[in-house]
Amino acid sequence: MKSFDIVIVNWNSGSQLKECVDSITQAAKNNFKLQKIIVVDNASIDSSLDLLDKNKENLMIIQNQENFGFGKACNIGAKYSNSDFILFLNPDTLIFKDSFVKLFNYIDKNDNNGIGVYGIQLLDVNGHIQKSCARLPNLWNMFVRSTGLNKFNKRIFKTYAMDDWDHKQTKETNHVMGAFYLIKRNIFIDLSGFDERYFVYIEDLDLSKRVYDNGYKSIYVTGAQAYHKGGGTSENVKAKRLFYSTRSRIIYGFKHFGLLQASFLLIFTFLVEPFTRTFFLLLKRKYSEIFETFKGFGMLYKDTFNIIKLGLQK
Repeated sequence: MKSFDIVIVNWNSGSQLKECVDSITQAAKNNFKLQKIIVVDNASIDSSLDLLDKNKENLMIIQNQENFGFGKACNIGAKYSNSDFILFLNPDTLIFKDSFVKLFNYIDKNDNNGIGVYGIQLLDVNGHIQKSCARLPNLWNMFVRSTGLNKFNKRIFKTYAMDDWDHKQTKETNHVMGAFYLIKRNIFIDLSGFDERYFVYIEDLDLSKRVYDNGYKSIYVTGAQAYHKGGGTSENVKAKRLFYSTRSRIIYGFKHFGLLQASFLLIFTFLVEPFTRTFFLLLKRKYSEIFETFKGFGMLYKDTFNIIKLGLQK
C-alpha cells in the first residue's frame, strides 16, 4: 500500500484552510496510507490557523516567522515527509470523498519508474473543468501571452497554458497545476525540490521542466477530481500578484532560455505587456484594474536588476 504526505502552504487563507483540511480528513482512504498533513504557515495575520483542530492525529503545523514564499515553504514542509509521495495542495481546494481513492486506483494499475508526477481533474465552483495543465514555456508562447494574441485564437496562438485543450482525457502532459501536485518523494529530493528564487508562481512549472528534463513523465488523471477555487488570497493583492507572476516568468527565461532569448523576453514584457494588458482591460471596461496593472509593473521596473541577478544565478 503506497503512502503519501500532504504539504499545504497557508498565507491568510481564512476558513478555506480549515475546509481544505476537513475535506482531507473526511475523504476515503482504503487503498493508500496518508501519514501526515503538514501545514506550513507563512506568517499569516488572520485567524486561519486558529480555526484548525490542532488535535487531529496526523496534523503538523509549522509556523514561519516571515513570508518565505510558496516554493521555500513547500521545501520546508517536505523535509518532514518520509512517504512514497508528497502532495502539494493549495488551501483553496476541497477534496471529494473519492478523490484519493480514484487517484491511487489509477496509480496502482499504471505506475512505473518513468512516472514522476500525477495531477487530477480540477473543477470550479460551477462544476466546470479548469484548464490546469501546461506545456513547457518557450520564448514564443511567452510572447503570445504577453501580447494577448491568444485572446484572438487560442488554437493558433498558444501560450504555455493548455487552454486550447478540453482536459477531458487522461494523458501525459508536461505539467500539472501546483494546486494539486503529487510527486514521488525520491524524485523531489533528487531534484532539490522547488527553486526558491521564485517567491510565488512558475516554481511548479520550473520543477515540472526539471522532472521532464530528467526523463520522468507527468500524468493528468481525469478519473479523480477535486474542487479548486483559484485565485486564492492573491485576489486581494492584484498588483502584487501581477508583479510576482511576471517576475517569475522573467526569472524562468533567464534560467532556461539563454541570455539572448531571455533579454528579448525582458524587453517585450517590460515595454509591450503593460499596454496590451491595458487594451484588453479597456475592452472589458475593467477600469479599476488598469491602475493595478501599472502599479504592478512599477514594482517590476524597480526590481529589474535583482530579477536579472536571480535569473542568472546557477
